[in-house]
Amino acid sequence: MKTIKILTLIFAITLISCDNNDDTSAQTLTDGFTFNNTFYETVNAYIDIDTDDNNNDGQPDSYTFFFTDGRMFDNDGNVNGSTGDYLYSLNTTKLAFLQILVSDNPSLANSAPVPGNTYIVSSIEDSVIIHNGQIDALTPPYLNNSIEFGMGNENVGTFHFSGAVGPTLTFNQLIIDSNNPQNSTIDADYSFMDANGDVITGHYTGTFGVILD
Repeated sequence: MKTIKILTLIFAITLISCDNNDDTSAQTLTDGFTFNNTFYETVNAYIDIDTDDNNNDGQPDSYTFFFTDGRMFDNDGNVNGSTGDYLYSLNTTKLAFLQILVSDNPSLANSAPVPGNTYIVSSIEDSVIIHNGQIDALTPPYLNNSIEFGMGNENVGTFHFSGAVGPTLTFNQLIIDSNNPQNSTIDADYSFMDANGDVITGHYTGTFGVILD
């Protein structure tokens, strides 16, 4: 599921220093998800695009969106012997990981996601919503731009995996500014029914970071 190669030319920036997310600004509590009448705030967003093009249609195979309360780092280099595709800042406790596949959304074979459309989130891949999670520090510790990153602990927290009914992700706005990437913005709503039949709803409005290989 290693991803994200299509935006390298558009986004000539590095993750973390230029992701321009919102966790340092005042927030009205609307960016997050609600489960069992409890709201979990997620103040940052990221996009990851899979350009392996396994079906040879000239388009990415999937688009993955992350809504989280921490920061993310692309772990292509497996820093300090760590495994997994991503590292997360140690303060991360909440994450919505929503992957939309071209195979589930035929319109993506012709163009990237566009505002006004609702897309089916994969129910068979890695889509998951997590709260009360834990990030374990690496040994030795790994810092980038003074932020320490680690690996997610799969044994700590509440994990909601999608059920038989595929979750959905709706883009009310999606702006990619190739001249000033820091001005790229997203306004999205999502609905996620987990394997127990519980429905989780979420929203995010703001800037988003791009992970580059």
